[in-house]
Amino acid sequence: MKYSEVKQAAAKIKQEFHVLDYFHSLVRSGLLKYEGIHGKESFFGFLEQRTGSIAVDDKANVWYDHAAGKGGDVIAAVQEFENKTFFESVESLSGTFPIRETLPRQKPEIPQKIVVEKVSEINHDALIQYIQGRGIDLQDIAPFGKEVHWQNKGKRYFAVGFPNESGGWVLRSSIFKGNILGGGISIQIIGTVKSIKVFEGWFDFLSYLKLSGATDFKAIILNSTANLIMRLMLDILKEGLKVELYLDNDGTGETYTNDFIKVAKLYQYCLQNRLATDWDLQPLRGGKDKIGKLLKYLKIEYAIAVKIWRMDVEVFDQRGYYTGFEDLNELINR
Repeated sequence: MKYSEVKQAAAKIKQEFHVLDYFHSLVRSGLLKYEGIHGKESFFGFLEQRTGSIAVDDKANVWYDHAAGKGGDVIAAVQEFENKTFFESVESLSGTFPIRETLPRQKPEIPQKIVVEKVSEINHDALIQYIQGRGIDLQDIAPFGKEVHWQNKGKRYFAVGFPNESGGWVLRSSIFKGNILGGGISIQIIGTVKSIKVFEGWFDFLSYLKLSGATDFKAIILNSTANLIMRLMLDILKEGLKVELYLDNDGTGETYTNDFIKVAKLYQYCLQNRLATDWDLQPLRGGKDKIGKLLKYLKIEYAIAVKIWRMDVEVFDQRGYYTGFEDLNELINR
């Protein structure tokens, strides 16, 4: 591949690929934890960090690690966090270059840094106080949560742990929030499933159980809104059940709720008009306006889109039940 072609592809990536999407993908992989938005920047950190040091400026489309004193664009991020060369990073992000038929470079075997030492029923006083401070009784959390002790770089930690679908643990305590051994969503089946309910976190799910006593649904626990990618939305919609969204009453919750409902309407439109619903999501990779890209991919004109947005679907925004509160967990602690 000529250098001029690589340079041209790199320029396109920097312009079109959303660096914030990349950092959220690192959260889903369990490498980083998401700290939230402070001012105009989103913050991320490594699991062992108490406070995340990596700032992502969504508007400028750049990142900076204040602890390491380095940063840059999305290509620099792939080089840093995936230990790739510039060419490999461009190749990975663009997906346009042919894979060279050469042997991969041999990398030294790195011992696993994180080791889970003990998983047990929750009995540590600090964790019990933390749970009770979240408005949840110990007997309510017992069927789902465990006390997890782990070691990372010679230091020992413990927290309340919940399993996720990647085989890792979602960990929460008064001083720690993150994942180990892989990130991603968690799924719980409660009784005979009649609907799907989507929660941002485990304590929202536990709060809903305490408030409702419901025993007839499938719970999708995101563990981070970054995990509510379009592929997950489609997988949920394909089950053909009523969907209820219990996301946070903030800007992020508003965006993801509205996007999910729009995707549901587009999905229903395709079903009703016998159009393909197995969408190729590759063209939507990177960038901000994924709904706009999806409309373009589906070749739906503006006038038709206006009618689609007026359609009724079985996906419901449930945030009205806790208006004035950030989430369900804050509601039970009012």
